[in-house]
Amino acid sequence: MDKKGAWKTILILATILVLVGALTYVTTLFIRGYRPNLQKPGLGFVPTGLLVANSDPKGASVYINDKLATATDDTINLPPEEYNIRIEKDGYLPWSKTLTIKKEVVTQTNATLFKSTPDLSPLTNTGAINPTVSSDRTKIVYGVEAASKETRNGIWLLDLATNMPLNRANTRQLTTPINDLDWENTEFTWSPDNKSILLIERDPDENEEDNLNRAFQIDATKLTSSDDLTDVSFRLSLILEEWEQERQDDLAVNLQQLPEELVKIATESAKNINFSPDEEKFFYTATESAMIAENLLPHPPARSTQKEERNIQPGNVYVYDLKEDTNFRIGTEKELYQIAWLTPNQLVYIEEEGAEVKSIESDATNSQTIYSGPFANGYVFPSPTGKSLITLTSLHPDSPGNLYEIKVR
Repeated sequence: MDKKGAWKTILILATILVLVGALTYVTTLFIRGYRPNLQKPGLGFVPTGLLVANSDPKGASVYINDKLATATDDTINLPPEEYNIRIEKDGYLPWSKTLTIKKEVVTQTNATLFKSTPDLSPLTNTGAINPTVSSDRTKIVYGVEAASKETRNGIWLLDLATNMPLNRANTRQLTTPINDLDWENTEFTWSPDNKSILLIERDPDENEEDNLNRAFQIDATKLTSSDDLTDVSFRLSLILEEWEQERQDDLAVNLQQLPEELVKIATESAKNINFSPDEEKFFYTATESAMIAENLLPHPPARSTQKEERNIQPGNVYVYDLKEDTNFRIGTEKELYQIAWLTPNQLVYIEEEGAEVKSIESDATNSQTIYSGPFANGYVFPSPTGKSLITLTSLHPDSPGNLYEIKVR
């Protein structure tokens, strides 16, 4: 090969290498979120961020600053700045949030949409007295005294852990009728392992210290004749102390994953600590003033940009996120009656007046009413799937209160 041919080959190879390098560089920029800037001056690539607009259910309309942009689930490149994102779907309540898009960072909406017309389905038809949910949300114990057959009165259990729809869930009797039981003055308490139940009957005519009438410890795994029940009143306080110690031990295990400083706050300045279903967040009620230091845990690239409150004050309810090291004030203890996790990112509660069931996201956004129909105040339980609520209500003046499933998602 002559010199001219050799130089030509070298030039071709160099050109190929330059093109490959340029293409690789441009591809890398695209992956990182950079897009061409075709406006003069300043031709080149400008940084953008990625908005992953997802929702449950899918196929909802996505509005960015009030302009229809796309449908979920989709990914959109946006210049770094603050945007109002609204997601809507027919038959569902709208979702909205102000999100800050940062360059080269993926931000997700993770929008949970609630039905605007919830469905109600009965779960019981013989009445349900004092329904009480287990700590793992898979069982509800309740009393029955209005069954057509006397033998079907007593204590019953609704098992929510099956794969069947809730309106076909397993209901089974735990005890036969208990003689002369004053249902209006009884209460149920679950054991920490959810295998045992205390039925406590109190005397309304006695003072609080001396009002204990009877107490029975009931096996939640089988049917027990009322004749075989033993009154455990004489050791009720001991049983309750043992169960409370078990709960504290279980909580201590969960708290081991927290930074030492946060463990101290959780044990000394907080109460009602409750972990989310995925155990990545927990809500708590502050009992004393305390400051949660910054950067207790490493921060992920995509972290909530909603306003935090790390200076906690007594009487307020907060959510701490273990993945993002964020702490949000959800409301006051008085406002958030019977608060509970619905999903890993959604909480439900009964508002102060007891007229509505509301939801709120763990970063204190999207507070909205998801059910305003009839229900007995204090008896609203999230289902294990997080797609429905279970409540106690009566839809007829001559019928006792029954358990109903309210499908909100």
